[in-house]
Amino acid sequence: MSKFSIHLVTWNSQKYIEECLNSVLKQTFTDYLLLIIDNGSFDQTAKIIEDQFLPVLGQKARFIKNKENIGFARAHNQALLWSNSKYVLPLNHDVVLAGNFLEEAGKFLDENPKAGSISGKVLRWQFENSEDLKKSHKSDIIDSLGLKIFKNHRLIEFGGGEKDRGQYDKVQEIWGVSAACPVYRRKALDDVRYKDEFFDNDFFSYKEDVDLAYRLRWRAWSSFYLPQVVAYHDRSAKSAEKTKGLKVISLRENKARFINYHSYKNHIFVLIKNLSPKIFQRYFLHILFYELKKFIYILFFEQSTLPGWKEIFVKIKIMKAKRRFIMKNRLIKDDQIKKWFA
Repeated sequence: MSKFSIHLVTWNSQKYIEECLNSVLKQTFTDYLLLIIDNGSFDQTAKIIEDQFLPVLGQKARFIKNKENIGFARAHNQALLWSNSKYVLPLNHDVVLAGNFLEEAGKFLDENPKAGSISGKVLRWQFENSEDLKKSHKSDIIDSLGLKIFKNHRLIEFGGGEKDRGQYDKVQEIWGVSAACPVYRRKALDDVRYKDEFFDNDFFSYKEDVDLAYRLRWRAWSSFYLPQVVAYHDRSAKSAEKTKGLKVISLRENKARFINYHSYKNHIFVLIKNLSPKIFQRYFLHILFYELKKFIYILFFEQSTLPGWKEIFVKIKIMKAKRRFIMKNRLIKDDQIKKWFA
């Protein structure tokens, strides 16, 4: 059994895959198994993996090709069911890791047994007016240090968009981790598992990390940000680092319909599954005002997201079943959750 398993889900990832996998090969800590799951790519992704990397990785890698895109959550659940490592790194294809990423993450988790997940200092991998990797650069702009949650249950990337001036160079506890390149303790994932789901299969893609962060909190698992664990990410779905409405609207307008659809639908699923009665009652007005603003905007300016409500109603029964499971098995009181709401 390897100490780490790295789970890389690809879909039309030829732009990034060489840089991403080269960063895995350069890790100073080498006790890992790499599971690559391709979700039906129709570009050169699979060929690049098979020709350039599988011969080099040898027994350290497994490559599975799904016939179609089954989504981020379901593909990562495949990998989790097929591996048995102590620690798990679900890795996005648009991420490159610093050489000591696994070494530093493993060292911290070894020393902190109640840490269920960790986020490193994830900085922006910048593409300036070009899709050419040769014209990209690893910047000092923060992409994410983890997830920050507000009273209205809006979430942003902690530190996102700020210039890294060393202001976050201390280890600190955070609400939860973002899914670009988090590290999870497998024991924690097993602890919140629902049937064969670690991530929620019904989410398909987006916000599954938010849901998992909430579920880990309810089971008393802590999350930490580690400045010594560094990675670089080209984020296609940027969140608004500031809370002002115009900034949020601007970012929604620039996102693909697919992203807005699943992000909105899955945010509602997060609320259904994870809000306890007391938290819902305490923050009802905050949540209602925020959700009404979003719904009115979508109704008039983003009708392509409205069919998400059909899926919400179709899946409401299974979401309620998952909610009962979460609430029945939670280990902490509401006050221990509420303290995180900014």
